[in-house]
Amino acid sequence: MRRFGFTTALASVIVGAVSQPAWAVDIAKADGAPVRLEVTETAIVGQRFDARDSEKFEDQGYGAFINRLNAALSYKRFTLGTRLDSSVYWLKPEDRPLPDSVGADAPTAADREDARAAETTRLRRDGTSRFPNTIYPAKLWVTYKAPGLEITAGDAYVQFGRGLVLSMRKIDELGADNTVRGAKVAWQADPFALTLVAGIANPSRVDEATGRALFLPRPVEGDARGAQPLFGSDRLVGAQIEAGRGLPVVLGTRAVRLTRCAPYSYDAQGRVNDNTFDAPIGSCAPSDTALWLSSLPSGNGPVLQSSEVDVASQSLEIPRMLGGTTKLYVEGAVQRRVRDDAPLERNNQGNALYGALNVDLGPVTNLLEMKSYRNFFPLAGGVNVSRASAFSTVVYSAPPTTELITQDAMFGFLNACVDGGRLRSDVRVTHDVLVYGSGAYYFTKSEVPGGGCDDRGRTVTTAAVADNTHNRVVDGFAGAELKFDDDKSHLFAQLGARNDERVTGELFYREFYGNYTFTKHLSGPFSFEITGKHRLRREENQNVDSVAGGEEPWFQGENYAALKIVPKWVITQGFEYTTLVGQPTTYFNGGLLYRFTGDSNVKLFGGQQRGGLKCVSGVCRIFPAYSGMRAEVTVRF
Repeated sequence: MRRFGFTTALASVIVGAVSQPAWAVDIAKADGAPVRLEVTETAIVGQRFDARDSEKFEDQGYGAFINRLNAALSYKRFTLGTRLDSSVYWLKPEDRPLPDSVGADAPTAADREDARAAETTRLRRDGTSRFPNTIYPAKLWVTYKAPGLEITAGDAYVQFGRGLVLSMRKIDELGADNTVRGAKVAWQADPFALTLVAGIANPSRVDEATGRALFLPRPVEGDARGAQPLFGSDRLVGAQIEAGRGLPVVLGTRAVRLTRCAPYSYDAQGRVNDNTFDAPIGSCAPSDTALWLSSLPSGNGPVLQSSEVDVASQSLEIPRMLGGTTKLYVEGAVQRRVRDDAPLERNNQGNALYGALNVDLGPVTNLLEMKSYRNFFPLAGGVNVSRASAFSTVVYSAPPTTELITQDAMFGFLNACVDGGRLRSDVRVTHDVLVYGSGAYYFTKSEVPGGGCDDRGRTVTTAAVADNTHNRVVDGFAGAELKFDDDKSHLFAQLGARNDERVTGELFYREFYGNYTFTKHLSGPFSFEITGKHRLRREENQNVDSVAGGEEPWFQGENYAALKIVPKWVITQGFEYTTLVGQPTTYFNGGLLYRFTGDSNVKLFGGQQRGGLKCVSGVCRIFPAYSGMRAEVTVRF
């Protein structure tokens, strides 16, 4: 994607302004059928406060306007859609005076000026890929739908099976939105179904939480090679066929090939040719691809620097067993990786086996999930995460973790070389009372840096002692859900713990936590809600005591209170905290939600929120702390 200038950013403001007040319309009729326009408009404006102690200057203090305009025009079986994204930023870090603390400890005035000049240069370099004033078509598609057939040209979401092979989806909690831009065909005529997909990966290009962007960075004076790209041209081709739909046994076969190409062509000096008509979707010339792949970091798994990755899987599903009380799903997958710069690489294959058994015995339901992954990695997107870590969420597959969907304590590549599983049981005591419990055990060879395995599960490590990279993980939780006031009030509570130790006995990670949500109906449309999560954590080499020299446990958590007035209003007050060294201890905030229709609302937020790692189904990223004010308007019609 080529860079856009400030004039296009001005256009984004105009688009956001004129698209707010509207409603659903049939704009015309043709051949007796309506031509319908549906629009969703989301406009966000925010201003961050100055950085607090221990927060980064470049992550705070700036303002932003983000706009996303979704429009879909439908006629009979056809739908034409687009999403237009735009952004405008002000008070960027490089445009603001440096804080007095920069260079304050320099021994001389000259040293202080040198330190401040170096910091200014660093901020300018960091800003070359942040805070773009831009407008661009983030998504564009046309779809034809008929009974049993759907054909899409342009952007499409797609998932094969349980995600071992392919998973291109939107994860709102992480700000991720990954589609395939090309063609997708989904055909179904029971007992058969076929899905074909081909195209280039198309993630959203601007990260709202950090202002980081995947466009070609702005050039910096003095760089011999000029601006260098952050995101490549990833080509995906895949197919899935299912047989037995509606029958006692359903079989599924899937295959995907990921081919990495350079996002641009390069000249002899390694500078990119960013002319729009020169390699508009990237260059697969061997010299260009090799130069691009060599720029990617080497410590982020073997997939990132692979020029080609093949993944295939076979699944078996029995949807009704033992009188309909039991459901079984098993999927096995294989993976092959090719690196042009290491053609003799031997440890380039992996495999995975995942299974899920659901047993429904009326008031008691059980779910058993098992996994055995050997040198099997997610399909990481071609992002230079050393320069754009906010886009670590760009992945094209998501092997099941069998863990809690929000589990954020799977460190390193825990899921790449692992055996284990989880059992969860739910017991419906009465209509108003549900209790549940879950226990899990995992043995991993890839969580600790330097660990790994081959496709047979044999340890492959750079450590002198193999057991130093072997971890045992025990995880469990139990909880209850109680409803009362004719289901208008409820209490959800959960307690859990996780213990992650090296085989040699050293603690790697330990956690105890409690979650709760209490909602009490007051009268009429009024109800009051309290929700929170509190954790006691300890992790190797984290929260190190500067005096004693060892890591110490720390507390972190949050509590939110809300007054709800159905169906229009939600008023919230939040408190977050952490005792982790190097971060502010307390965070206070407040918010307001007003729904002026069922699908349209305005949200106001002011205050502070704790930063840190956040995960959804094994896809993780780090968010910076937030301190500021924010307003978001969503209009659907």
